This record gives sequence, C-alpha cells and structure tokens, in this order.
Amino acid sequence: MNQKTNGDAIEIFLEGPISEKTELFDVKVQNFKHIKLNMAKVTFINSIGVKNWISWTVRFSLGTKLIMEECPYVIVNQVNIVHGFVPKGTIITSFYAPFLCESCAHELTMKLENDVHYKYAANQLPHEVHLPELVCTKCGSPMEPDFMVDKIFGFLKEKA
Repeated sequence: MNQKTNGDAIEIFLEGPISEKTELFDVKVQNFKHIKLNMAKVTFINSIGVKNWISWTVRFSLGTKLIMEECPYVIVNQVNIVHGFVPKGTIITSFYAPFLCESCAHELTMKLENDVHYKYAANQLPHEVHLPELVCTKCGSPMEPDFMVDKIFGFLKEKA
C-alpha cells in the first residue's frame, strides 16, 4: 500500500487482498475530507476484510467524500450486496467488469468508467448505463456482459 497526502486529501493505492492483515485499516482517516482509493491491484476481499472495511469507513468524519477508482469486480459486488459497505455519497469512478463470448467462451475484462459507460442519478434524472459493444477477438461474435447489468450497477441508484 502506498499513499499520498495533500492537506485534507489522501490518495491510497491498495495492493493484494483485503483481509484481516490489510494496512489500509491502520490509516487514520478522521482528518481527511477527501479519500481516494485506487484499487487496481486488489486481488480479493474476504469476510473479515468486509467487516474491517465497514469499521474503517465508519471512522470517516462527517462529510468525507470517498472516491474509488479501478475497482475489481469483486469490490463492486460487495458495494451492491453489503448494506453500508460504502458511505453515502461514495463515487466509483471506474471498475473492471467481465464479458463473455457465448460462441467460443472467450472471456474479457474491461474497465468501465463513470461519464463514459455509466452516469449516476442526479438532478432528478435517472442513472444511465451505456455498455460498450464488444466483439470477440477470437471468433468475431458479439460479447455479452458476464454479470447481471441491473444488479452490478445498483450503486448508481444511490444519491451522491
């Protein structure tokens, strides 16, 4: 784990599993108003990691903004499944999602980005999802999302 601070902002680069041994949970977050997590190198999260994650986020000061970028699919799944996994107002700027070719079973993981592939609900407008049209590099058939679109984008329904 690496981190950079700038006044009341901190940027943390996570690596490896989120578990009982994750250094992130030792970071004193009470003095930060902006917390940015780059999760590109997170490999998985276990049940103790989920528990510790929630305990860590409840230590945020009131009004702290959490920005999560390059989230692995497993983290976005937790955001949607575990009530209270992220504080209200958290923004996921990007995450990796699995796609599958039904013709030849080729798999692909693609980074989906806020304001490109999805938009949060705002100003009384509903959230939006614009999945890319992917073509299999092996057989040329269309690729499909290997996830339930409505469920994985459930985090968009929360007011930011």
